[in-house]
Amino acid sequence: MPYFLRNKYIIALILITLVIFVLMAMSVTGRSNATFVEDMVGVIVSPIQKVFFSIGKNIENSIQFIAEIKTLKQQNEKLLAEIDELKETNRKLQDLKAENERLREMLGLKERFDKFEIIGAQIIAKEPGNWFSVFTIDKGTNDGLEKNSAVITSKGLVGHIYDVGINRAKVISIIDSNSSVSGLMVRTRDIAVVKGDLALQKEGLCKMSYISKDADVIKEDLIETSGLGGIYPKGLLIGKIKEIKQEPHEISKYAIVEPAVDFKRLEQVFVIKNTGAVSE
Repeated sequence: MPYFLRNKYIIALILITLVIFVLMAMSVTGRSNATFVEDMVGVIVSPIQKVFFSIGKNIENSIQFIAEIKTLKQQNEKLLAEIDELKETNRKLQDLKAENERLREMLGLKERFDKFEIIGAQIIAKEPGNWFSVFTIDKGTNDGLEKNSAVITSKGLVGHIYDVGINRAKVISIIDSNSSVSGLMVRTRDIAVVKGDLALQKEGLCKMSYISKDADVIKEDLIETSGLGGIYPKGLLIGKIKEIKQEPHEISKYAIVEPAVDFKRLEQVFVIKNTGAVSE
């Protein structure tokens, strides 16, 4: 019975569909007025046409949406490629800018220290830690560098070479605990020793010791190299006084010095050759 009923429903559906199509064909005439039968057909067929029209419209919209997604994807890929190209162009411009600044720094240093030859060098390694207390540069004896050559930047004194090879050299900076340089207070002309300190090194600072207790030293006083000692030429900016403290024995006082060079962000330096003659 179920199988028969199913066949009966199918046959009925087919017959109804045929009747509808016949009536629709009959209604397509040149007459201006519709018959009662045609009106009835319209009542039955219109909802069906509306459903099929809506389905067709949705399918059309979906196809158009898919096409738009494909177009947007292509445009997005093109924009991403353009962004990558712009990033690369910007990187090259930044490199050129950095190189231009390096050359300008070298030119300025050559003008300031015209008695000496200035060699630019790139830092290629450093000791563990956040600060450049000891590091290696990419120049050596092949470039005419020697042990005890002074190392600087356009900001001021960095340190000196303590070990040199054919194509590399090791530099000890003024903040290292094994470093020592004779300093001159610009305002008062007092001389004292600027030394690295193990505790202060962790803050990128150094210590100026053996300051006379009567010396008129104040915060923000600038300190330069005195030219004594045979390593550093006279007049290289070391830094400025950040804090003044009394020694426990009260015979002298000392100062905490903030170097002019940022020892946390060094990338390139300049080596002064032939520092045996003291600059005036």
